[in-house]
Amino acid sequence: MASDESKEFRPTTAPVLGFRMLMAGLLVLLAVVWGATYQITISEEQAAHQNNAVRAARLTDLFADHTAATFRYADDYIKALRRIYLRSHSMAEVRRYMAELPPSSDILSHITMMNADGVPVLISTGKRERKIKPGIHARDRTYFKFQKANKLDTAYISAARRGRNTGILTVRLVRRITDESGKFIGVVFAAVRGNQLLNFFETMRTGPNSSATLVGLDMRIRIRKSHKGIAGVGKKIDGSKLWTSLLKKPKGSYEQTSIVDHVPRLWTYSKLQDYPAVAVIGTAFTDTSARLAETRRVHYLVAALISVIAIVMVFLARRAIVNVRLAAELEAQIRTADELRVAKEEAEEASKAKSQFLSSMSHDLRTPLNAILGFAQMLKMPRGTELSERQLEHVDCIMDGGNHLLELVNNVLDLARIEAGQLELEIKEVDANEVVANCVTLAEPLGEHAGIGINDKFSAGPPVRLNVDETRLRQILLNLISNAVNFNSENGSVTIEALSATDGFCRIGIRDTGIGIAEEDQAMIFQMFQRASANASLAREGTGIGLAVSKLLVERMGGEIGFESELDVGSQFWIELPLTENANRAADTGEA
Repeated sequence: MASDESKEFRPTTAPVLGFRMLMAGLLVLLAVVWGATYQITISEEQAAHQNNAVRAARLTDLFADHTAATFRYADDYIKALRRIYLRSHSMAEVRRYMAELPPSSDILSHITMMNADGVPVLISTGKRERKIKPGIHARDRTYFKFQKANKLDTAYISAARRGRNTGILTVRLVRRITDESGKFIGVVFAAVRGNQLLNFFETMRTGPNSSATLVGLDMRIRIRKSHKGIAGVGKKIDGSKLWTSLLKKPKGSYEQTSIVDHVPRLWTYSKLQDYPAVAVIGTAFTDTSARLAETRRVHYLVAALISVIAIVMVFLARRAIVNVRLAAELEAQIRTADELRVAKEEAEEASKAKSQFLSSMSHDLRTPLNAILGFAQMLKMPRGTELSERQLEHVDCIMDGGNHLLELVNNVLDLARIEAGQLELEIKEVDANEVVANCVTLAEPLGEHAGIGINDKFSAGPPVRLNVDETRLRQILLNLISNAVNFNSENGSVTIEALSATDGFCRIGIRDTGIGIAEEDQAMIFQMFQRASANASLAREGTGIGLAVSKLLVERMGGEIGFESELDVGSQFWIELPLTENANRAADTGEA
């Protein structure tokens, strides 16, 4: 008996220990993932600030070199005119030189020469000379008074101003004219086009709120461009940290809130070589923060996805441990001739457990999520003690995060069931007009919240009956419409309409006026975890699974899905699905 008792099965504690080790490993993995995500985010933020500073410094050097080169061209030209005039004492010679070698019209608006009384004697572009109106003079202008009182041959750079006749914004580079005895006999200046200086900055600006400024050494702004346009010209900025920094070195950086538009910026400056001015580029901290916020969100989304996958894997491993334990029990207890039969039954049971995994996981994950959302909704309901505004914001964050995770779980489960061939479709005759109208009604609150108009041109058209699964058709349409809203431009629109299709099929188009999809991203748009836009500064909610699920569902219903897109213009996604036999017959006979 003792021998027989020793053969009896005694449950082992190994599976329990194995599951505990898995849970401990999961906790360690989650701690490592979130800790690493935090460290990566902090490191990238620090690197981004450093890169911004380096990039801004390089841009400032280029801006300073470009401005100095432009002034040097203008300066050399007016010096040549001054030499010709002093050598010949003839305006005819000056006009002949300008006619033979006119200044670049892209750089200079015009050349002006004035006598000792500030009265213009020549206003010319080289190709065309302007008529001088009687009585005009520049005796009261700062640049004229400066050069008249100045004893040195130095260039003066004036504040930008628009011409009275042309409306062109120019900065004037002025030189004095003296005779052989050193007597002041007038001035000559070149009107440098403001666009020649600022368009260079526009092609390389560091962000939407950045600025470019040219400041004279007298602490007054000569020309300035920011998100508010041309502003602050002529303003004295003696309170700027620029002047203390400039005393230490001719180029550098400092942080300060703008004296002109009160925007906090990182300022990088570089003194112009040979000219009394400083080029300054301002990089707004809000621009850097906006880019970093998107990067941070992507990192944490990836960490969340890894966490969800890890949790799912632990549940799978737990089931595997249970199956191992059952197999061990069967092997220990069944020593008879029917061992193979029982083992076969257990194997079939294990296979059945695997096939039921997705449905049980749907319950395991979605039930607590729905409970969380329900409790969050109850917190927002009126009751004896009202929540504070900040508490309500936290409840909204819980609901937004829960809904987002629930959508992610549903999409992952749908995708898994489709690929495993376990998703059953209920194909029947469906009124497409009614389904489209219903989807538009459901999507309108999302459009109103984003300021996007949704136009339904399909449901108001001729009746269309499709041979599809109604629930899945609604899922596909809602996914495409919500994508069109989320990736739209401000005050944009979404239009649902019927498009031409092959015989026996109906094509439904969803067109938006959004940001579009870059050509290099279009080939992989239907792959898992791909986004509908590669523009990080404009991308909004989404997991990159919806389009993959939509494509598989459309193909399972015997249809096709596709799109056309142009960057910064918009996109049009379309689905082509089979018509019912009655609809085909009506189309063939021309019946309504």
